[in-house]
Amino acid sequence: MKQLLILLFLSNLAFGQSKKLSDEVINNSGASKINFIEDCNEVNKLAKTDIKNETIFLFLQSGEVPIIYSKDVTFEKEYNIKFYEQGCIGSNCTKEYNKIIFNYLLNKYGKKWIKQIRKDVIGFKDWKKQL
Repeated sequence: MKQLLILLFLSNLAFGQSKKLSDEVINNSGASKINFIEDCNEVNKLAKTDIKNETIFLFLQSGEVPIIYSKDVTFEKEYNIKFYEQGCIGSNCTKEYNKIIFNYLLNKYGKKWIKQIRKDVIGFKDWKKQL
């Protein structure tokens, strides 16, 4: 009986769920507003608000069928980030938003995350060249 309790306890730790964002939180975040921005200078405000509210996103654009890798969840949990798949239609300002988030990650976590991030995140390759 004692072994069963220990097993149940450990399985809860191993399979804990990541923080789920409500529709309201997502709708109030920069992720939902970025497609309606006409001037990319406004992105800085959106990104800083997302950082403050801990609703930080990194934009992806993989086409009609989203690509999800098993390591995405691990990255999201470790760095308190959510990947946001835009499909085949995206904003011109997502690259600027992502650059602000890359700089935030660099300041908060150092360079450790750079080896773990998806290489297809919008603007990552260009941002990395500037390091």
